Amino acid sequence: MPQAAIRKYEDEQMPIADVDQQDVSEAESDEAVLASENSSEKTTEEPYYHYTIDTKDPDPFLVKHKTKLISAMLFAGSIVAGLVFYKSYELNEFTKSYIAEPQVNDLYYVDFRLIKDNLRPAEKYRMAKVKDITGDVVTINFSSYFYMQEHELNEAIRYAQLRYEKFFQEKRHNFKISELEAMVESGAITLARRPVSNMLDGNVVVPDSHFKSSSVFIPGKKENFAGLEHLKYAKNDPARAEEAFEKFEESADYGFAAGQVNLAQMYLNGMVVEKDMHEALALFNEASLKGYEPAILKYAIVCEQVESCMVSDFYKELVAAGVNIEFTKQVDVRATTEQFERDLKTAEEKRLKAARL
Repeated sequence: MPQAAIRKYEDEQMPIADVDQQDVSEAESDEAVLASENSSEKTTEEPYYHYTIDTKDPDPFLVKHKTKLISAMLFAGSIVAGLVFYKSYELNEFTKSYIAEPQVNDLYYVDFRLIKDNLRPAEKYRMAKVKDITGDVVTINFSSYFYMQEHELNEAIRYAQLRYEKFFQEKRHNFKISELEAMVESGAITLARRPVSNMLDGNVVVPDSHFKSSSVFIPGKKENFAGLEHLKYAKNDPARAEEAFEKFEESADYGFAAGQVNLAQMYLNGMVVEKDMHEALALFNEASLKGYEPAILKYAIVCEQVESCMVSDFYKELVAAGVNIEFTKQVDVRATTEQFERDLKTAEEKRLKAARL
């Protein structure tokens, strides 16, 4: 079919509509108006809400109960502060009572900077342990270590460091109870603690070597142990104190050195009997001649308090009796009796030489 015929056919099949453009525009505008009316109707039927949070607007509950909440917080804070204050007061009272009536193995927390000035920056706190008590004189050993913070002393107990033999120095320091009480008032002793059955904070605080015991029978040993058991309850029961005194007398009569020392302690403290320092010295002297180190150390302490007593004469007597015991644990005593004997000879030679000149 010729191209002209095809075009003619298409023209016949698809006639062009003669429509006014203005009418079409009006119809479209009418449809837009109807669509806007329908959308407005939907908007009125299903409103849209947009929520916002105003952070500046306080909670009505907080506004209503503000006074009560503040009062409750202040009350809780006062309770906590009161408990802390009471705990500190209680520890301070325990410290004072332990210092006034010391016992062997008591532990003291010491701020050493209040005692000595020439310490390193990391050296501040030190632990002390009551080694011996002779009348009103307390012998203590300081720890070999310094600590920067006080709570580190608690850690030393917690990690069982006190069980080691060399945790405390062998050097002995003698203080009167009045001097220790002054150290508490000055803040040098910040805390005193007392082990119960050699335990503190669930840990053993006595060196392992102290638990070694001998089963060898020694006359007077049993009586001495019995006296020590009675002595534990003597504070509240005077009858037990009298029984302890009798047992120590029996032990001393057997010549048991420890029993003689414990009997001397009762004379020294005036327990059951009148205070008699000369009788205590005599008992210490008997035990010392047996080479019993605690008796020798105690004799030196008491002798310094008695005007007619001369420590040098006592050491001469030990040397003459053949007693040779190390005194490294005592501050103001020579290393051994042999060394002391040599020192006496040297001093005598110097005195004679000075007399000739």
